[in-house]
Amino acid sequence: MNKYNFFKIKKYKKSIVIAFSKNNMTADDIYYDLNLLVDDINFDDNIWAVAFDFSKGFKIHNACDDRFVYLSLTELVMNIRKPTLCAINGQIINRAFEFILPMDYRICTQNSTFSMNQILDVNIQFDGATQLLPRIIGLNKAKEMIMFGVDINSEEAVNFGLINTITSEYKIMNLMIEKLLKIVDFSPLATQYTKEAINFGNETPTVQGMKMENDLSSILLSSNDRIQAINSFKNKKSHKNFKGK
Repeated sequence: MNKYNFFKIKKYKKSIVIAFSKNNMTADDIYYDLNLLVDDINFDDNIWAVAFDFSKGFKIHNACDDRFVYLSLTELVMNIRKPTLCAINGQIINRAFEFILPMDYRICTQNSTFSMNQILDVNIQFDGATQLLPRIIGLNKAKEMIMFGVDINSEEAVNFGLINTITSEYKIMNLMIEKLLKIVDFSPLATQYTKEAINFGNETPTVQGMKMENDLSSILLSSNDRIQAINSFKNKKSHKNFKGK
């Protein structure tokens, strides 16, 4: 995976960690590489989970001549079918904030802050914040953050449900790798289908979401991973050699 111009990829077991080559990126920098990367992740059977490393900080600024300024980076992240984690440090604002919203598990440092202040520049969010943030932290808090350009700190972010856990700057990468390696111990089919069922149900009526959940569960029943799990249980073995099939 060395074909990317602005991404650095490290492999850990059945997972990868993605770092950007610089902390202050443009949409132009990110879009082309990310488009390629999402396809590589989704079609690579050896990648079961993905993490983004923003432990050194992360900003996206929009240059006026960016070709991709109004194309959605958030939608590309949403198209990743495997579980996604991210490690966050420092000030996360505007498009960088929107970029982390579709991710499944978020860890931040104690000195992290989060804000969307486009309203101060007579502008609005255009890459998913008005749709995703209310579903994550609730309607009232999302309106407060977006309409008043409010900053929140790491403790508030956890209380609102935006962040899963807080740690120190020195421990954040170890914690993220620990979570990443934990999730790849599970069947990749089960985690992928779980993510799909939750996301689908969050965007549709309950009955449709339950039908999707049932359909995906039925598919898993006939998978080799399911047979492996049952045999391990019967033989009282803790190790399961999942294949993702």
